[in-house]
Amino acid sequence: MLAKKIALGFGIAIVFPMMLYYGVSAFSPPPDWRDYEVANFYERHERASVEEQKQMEAERTELEGQFMAESIQFQKRLFYVDVPFGIAAIITGALITLPAVGTGLIFGGIISITVGYIGYWNELPEPLRFISLLIAFIVLIFVGYKKLEKR
Repeated sequence: MLAKKIALGFGIAIVFPMMLYYGVSAFSPPPDWRDYEVANFYERHERASVEEQKQMEAERTELEGQFMAESIQFQKRLFYVDVPFGIAAIITGALITLPAVGTGLIFGGIISITVGYIGYWNELPEPLRFISLLIAFIVLIFVGYKKLEKR
């Protein structure tokens, strides 16, 4: 029975962040790098004249910039979904009396928050970094006291 509880908690912890990622992707897909590459760049670059090489390099630089801008937008949307839903999952996990489900939601929430931060951390303004981390920290402390206090 313990193995089933562990498997269930682990499954929830893994599936929850994936569900959020693919939920965001379904409505706002991440950019595909193949859409932002110059076809046969290296082969064509070797055979091109100096002027054509400069033009190809400028095109590649512009496409890379577009790709980065689209990637940042996707990571921003992911952040604004992952962090609030992650915090909600932690709170819900603390309130649920079934240990495997509650633990799975808490771990899934922590993973979701982490995934939300990873992609958008460099673009996130300092005050928002602090405030969102403070909220997550307070929720974790609160959950620790409520969930783990001696009864």
